[in-house]
Amino acid sequence: MQEMRDPDEGPPGRLVIGSAGWCYEAFDDHGTVWKANRGKGGGWDVVLDWAPYVSERLVLIGEDGKSAGRYYTITIGADTLTKSLSDLRTADGWNDFSDDSGAASRAIREVLINIITDQGKRLPRTPVVAHTGWHHLPDVGLTYVYADGRTYPKGRFARVIGAPEPIRRAAAPLDRTADDAECRRAVRDVADHGWASLMALAVGARSIAYSLRPVPAAFLLDAAPNSGKTSAAHTARSLLLTPQPHAWPPVPTKGMSSTATDIECALDFEGDMPTLLDDIPLTRASSSAQVREMEKKLELVIRAAGNATEIKGRRNRDLTARPANRVRSIPVIAAQMLPPNMQESLYRRSVVVYLSRDGGEVDWRWYKTGGGQSLTVPIRTIGDRIIAHLHALSDADKYLEDLEEQAFAELIPHVEAVLPERGDTMDGVITAAAAMLAGLGLIAAVTDMRTSDLISVVAPPLAGSLARQAARMDAQSTAQDGIATAVGEVLRRAFSRGRLHIRDEKGMIRPAVSGQVEQDQGLTSKRDGSGWEGKGPAAYWLPQRGPALGITTKNLNMLLKESGDRRVNCYVDRTLPDVLLQAGAILRNNSQKDRVASHRIRVGAENLRLLLLKPDLIWDF
Repeated sequence: MQEMRDPDEGPPGRLVIGSAGWCYEAFDDHGTVWKANRGKGGGWDVVLDWAPYVSERLVLIGEDGKSAGRYYTITIGADTLTKSLSDLRTADGWNDFSDDSGAASRAIREVLINIITDQGKRLPRTPVVAHTGWHHLPDVGLTYVYADGRTYPKGRFARVIGAPEPIRRAAAPLDRTADDAECRRAVRDVADHGWASLMALAVGARSIAYSLRPVPAAFLLDAAPNSGKTSAAHTARSLLLTPQPHAWPPVPTKGMSSTATDIECALDFEGDMPTLLDDIPLTRASSSAQVREMEKKLELVIRAAGNATEIKGRRNRDLTARPANRVRSIPVIAAQMLPPNMQESLYRRSVVVYLSRDGGEVDWRWYKTGGGQSLTVPIRTIGDRIIAHLHALSDADKYLEDLEEQAFAELIPHVEAVLPERGDTMDGVITAAAAMLAGLGLIAAVTDMRTSDLISVVAPPLAGSLARQAARMDAQSTAQDGIATAVGEVLRRAFSRGRLHIRDEKGMIRPAVSGQVEQDQGLTSKRDGSGWEGKGPAAYWLPQRGPALGITTKNLNMLLKESGDRRVNCYVDRTLPDVLLQAGAILRNNSQKDRVASHRIRVGAENLRLLLLKPDLIWDF
């Protein structure tokens, strides 16, 4: 029931700018919203016995340092939440408030938004960032923002939004810090219990400086089960995060079983800090769908990291571009097995460390029995010291460049010893490995240790791992090129020998490929001159699809097996499409998530599932 106020009295509260005939009072524990009574008696009617109370106005700082959005910290009844202005314009934006009775209509919500913005304009602007790491904040300059909202230097007026609760809690400061001796002992303990853990620690340290000088590559741990990959990655992550209330297991950025969107959003938030995408759950028994899903996620992450591009483009409703998620640190990806057909181009944008259960790369038994927990305080202290060290530099880019040159100079003799004829494809990988290894220079600088002493632990076995990666890249490149070439040779012979024939996009038998003689299309003229005929299965010429040559998986695999070509006669129908897609022989389907290697196409009266082969594999145009 509405209450009415005496019309001779003035407005009972503050007028709502932008909503004529409304006024309000808002406090952290109560409030009221009134509306002017337009009837004969006049006065003010109570519409809501509460009002949103705003305690903070948060201004999102964009990549260019300018305002990119507004947030408000709002109290309604027992709930205090931070909401963006765009969220408040939708009904869903109010659903988290349990005491907002009466706010269901759009008209009321518009008044409430004006009440919120009216309060906000009288509050100081609090800068807000959407990801951790280094930011140039208005008036104060270069500032590091932790996941729990702390800043370096301390006390700078800033907030970070979007931090998952486990990450925010893990980023909270510990009860104490370590002294110099403890920090040095911790680094030596890491080095004594596996070079791969020290390399991971270097990657984590270098990640803290990522936006000051990016490293365009991913760091992959290709490891057998129970070989210490998570322990190594956790050592790096411990520079800034300590899981609470227990120091194990680590809090990952995301698990690789998460959706691609979840992974890209999590990576976008974790800027200038060690990351962990854990764990690619592939085995030799994994289905082709599982392998394909992991390949897609690796493609998104590694290519975005290597090319310094958005992970996936985003558009507004009016189709104008809007900011998309980016990789803001060196992505560390742990895998018990990488996809067997992972593209050679992704290897070129990665540094891969291979771990075995008893190879000594990571002393997982030491970590498992509590050794890793002894590192907690000193490693966190080292992480904070690196941030302070980077902030004090007058030219961070030049300083990091010098560290990278030193790491490269100390790494390259070991690489040349095991990989004397490495070729151009490995140059970028070695450069990226040296850039990651430069993180040991940051660790040495804040612990009063010698950079060369630390690099000497990692460089020889890292060079051996790079040699193994180079062999894998060569094998992958040869296999992919060989498969595509073999498919073209088999089909070319099949056409010329009358084992395969062309049809057009309507399913009609005719010479459809311009510039190619009839025999090369598997066709002969009928004796009565009435048309064309062809033997064997059909392949469909689809000029509007690339152009492409469409053929069913079953028919193609039959021809490959009959050819006797060892490069391509060993696949079953189920796995062949994925193999051809990785080899670059067929066109990808971008519209069907579960059918990326094949296409549903109507040919005449039939609706066929076809592989779309690239025609230049078969003919010269």
